[in-house]
Amino acid sequence: MLVVVWLAILSGFGYNNVQKYLAGKLTYPWIVHIHSVFFVGWLVLFTAQMVLVRRDQVDTHRRLGVFGAGLASVMVVLGVMTAIMTEQIKFGTAASDPPFLSVMLGDMLVFGGLVTAGMLMRRSPAAHKRVMLIATLVLTDAGFGRWLSPKIVEWMGLKNYWELKTFSEGAWPFIRFQLLPVYTLIAALGAFDLFTRKRLHPVYLRAIAWSLPIHLLAGWLYFQPFWKSAALRIIGR
Repeated sequence: MLVVVWLAILSGFGYNNVQKYLAGKLTYPWIVHIHSVFFVGWLVLFTAQMVLVRRDQVDTHRRLGVFGAGLASVMVVLGVMTAIMTEQIKFGTAASDPPFLSVMLGDMLVFGGLVTAGMLMRRSPAAHKRVMLIATLVLTDAGFGRWLSPKIVEWMGLKNYWELKTFSEGAWPFIRFQLLPVYTLIAALGAFDLFTRKRLHPVYLRAIAWSLPIHLLAGWLYFQPFWKSAALRIIGR
């Protein structure tokens, strides 16, 4: 799973940045650079934490966990700031899509909630590691959305959901684009538990019960006229 997370992020952002470079548009506002540093920092920390546990250096893992909690808090704040500021900058251009704030803010809510739960469950290793892994898997949609998800939509002969106007038209394209790759990984985690332990861990089900409704709500909001008005107010337009 750790390898897949890195591949999802590096392939997605790598592909996206190459395309921008070839088009002469490889520029980002300062907030994106800061957000990227903390985002990659989380992946590095997550990797280190897994290595420490496998080497039975649990005390070091726990000490780093305090730093991880602070890092996750900053990531949520930066994620919200980045979402708003990038939409402010893109407003009025072809890339402008204020309703997409529902997706970005929804991801931060899911991630923040799961990390908080994971920290509260840190005395239960089986629960803790599953929640922290799912929290990290949720972040991979940023990578998948820049490479694999568009390919899936293309292979299925669908329109991208942002080209559609109503929820009835865009619901399934949204699910396939935004949720299918991420929840395939989350489902694989459940399949592993079923294969090795013959049951799903209760915290796995609770994590999905937290994540999936928020992601579906974000998709529903995306198509609602009142949310578009709210999103414009959020970015000051």
